[in-house]
Amino acid sequence: MDVMKSSLFSGLAARLQFLSARTSVVAENIANADTPGYVARDLKARDYKSVAGAQALKTSDPRHLAGPKGAAPAAKTVFAPDGEASLDGNKVSLETQMMKLSETRMDYQLASGVYRKAIDLIRLAARGGR
Repeated sequence: MDVMKSSLFSGLAARLQFLSARTSVVAENIANADTPGYVARDLKARDYKSVAGAQALKTSDPRHLAGPKGAAPAAKTVFAPDGEASLDGNKVSLETQMMKLSETRMDYQLASGVYRKAIDLIRLAARGGR
């Protein structure tokens, strides 16, 4: 049985990929906070099942684990304006984007912590509890 292909690990890997991509989108919003006419964007998961079987991981080394081939993207970028537009038409609120960034960071830390603990439990079982 390949433990790394279990639903726990594939779901956690998909969640970490989603959160990483969301961090990039939020960072782009922050970078464009002064761009006239820019509308904030966010990343929305299509549904839980598509996130659990999400995009293949990018591999830079042949020893890296590859994700499922031909999977549909787990998330899509949508417009998410942050309230009222400024005089130049920009719809980015730095406060809202910083809250989203902080929330995403906490979610990422939680998911990576669960992933790490699961690996530790597998190591413990492989060593026979020693």
